[in-house]
Amino acid sequence: MKKIIATLTLAFLAAASFAADIPRVVTECGPWVTGVTDDAMTVVWISSDRSIGWVEIAPDDGASFYAEERPRHYEDFLGRHVVSKLHRVRVAGLQAGTTYRYRIYQQGIDDSGAIPVLGTVTASDVYSREPYRIRTLDSRRDECRFMVVNDIHGRDSILTAHARAMRKADPDFVVFNGDMSNLMGPVSYMEEAYLARAVKEFATDTPLFFVRGNHETRGSGAAEFMNLYPSHTGKPYYMFRQGPAVFLVLDSGEDKPDNDIEYGGTAAYDAYREAEAEWLREAVRSEEFRSAPVKVALLHVPPEKGRGWHGSNELKRLIIPVLNEAGVDVMLSGHLHRHDFRKAGECGTDFPVVVNSNNDRLEVRVTSSRVEIDVVDAAGKTLHRHEIDVK
Repeated sequence: MKKIIATLTLAFLAAASFAADIPRVVTECGPWVTGVTDDAMTVVWISSDRSIGWVEIAPDDGASFYAEERPRHYEDFLGRHVVSKLHRVRVAGLQAGTTYRYRIYQQGIDDSGAIPVLGTVTASDVYSREPYRIRTLDSRRDECRFMVVNDIHGRDSILTAHARAMRKADPDFVVFNGDMSNLMGPVSYMEEAYLARAVKEFATDTPLFFVRGNHETRGSGAAEFMNLYPSHTGKPYYMFRQGPAVFLVLDSGEDKPDNDIEYGGTAAYDAYREAEAEWLREAVRSEEFRSAPVKVALLHVPPEKGRGWHGSNELKRLIIPVLNEAGVDVMLSGHLHRHDFRKAGECGTDFPVVVNSNNDRLEVRVTSSRVEIDVVDAAGKTLHRHEIDVK
């Protein structure tokens, strides 16, 4: 017994001596907020080193964030707090249409031995600046306002102009409708391509929904997509509701056949789209979908007017018939790098399709009877306006 106690004592003394050697971990990029619903949200950020991360939440009631101890929310897996550079903390039990203040924390750790050693705690500042704020979604609202950009491909000057407009307009949420970068590289590549800019301008305080484009399926970091943009389905396709509108976030996959030389034998999107179509058939039967007055589909690759590339043809075979039968009112797409408005019936759809260019943004307002879409360039000039009456 004495030998065991001595061994443990030495272990704790060693742990204490190592604590001073653990690097001070700071926030490298973030936070951004995704997966927002009427009662939950996921806060994501990247730390400078492996650490334990957590989020503290406070109501936006005018009281100091320091007025009382705030509850901690961790990302846990198999009974342990997750240790990582990339943190994804789901916060549940929130109220619909309510603004919350939040703060992120991280604590470095050396978990290489039997007894983990914790380092210094760092956190986002709520003393010299206002804490981050986020508003949950609310299906009871009379209208919904949101903004969309796509096909930025890492062009910071274009994204900066649109992102600043987003911050000023304070929409309910923002949609990145695919191909925000040229590929999914390491997380540091994603930071440089667009994440750091989005965080700086709006994404800490405005919910972000990401529609995967064909370029997000490529690169060594392709498997990181769901870590950066987690959803409640665990897939890039899911559904959410805001005001009178229900949104189907869909994944077009790649645009060429699976055996195309460009994919190097790594593609299996035909089977993937089949599984997505099965999920979609169930989703549109749900009460959440059927009860919404307005139904909006978000899909990066639009259906072509004639016979197009393989990916588009597969979408027309698998996805469009389900959307037609479900009574979708409008689809918002990108991919073509030019604006196009396709009336119902022009590309096999019973609803219009608005294709946004790679340089402009969509400013969308939805009521129970109409969808109003302004196409606005980076300078703030309205180029087109589409008004769509709900079926």
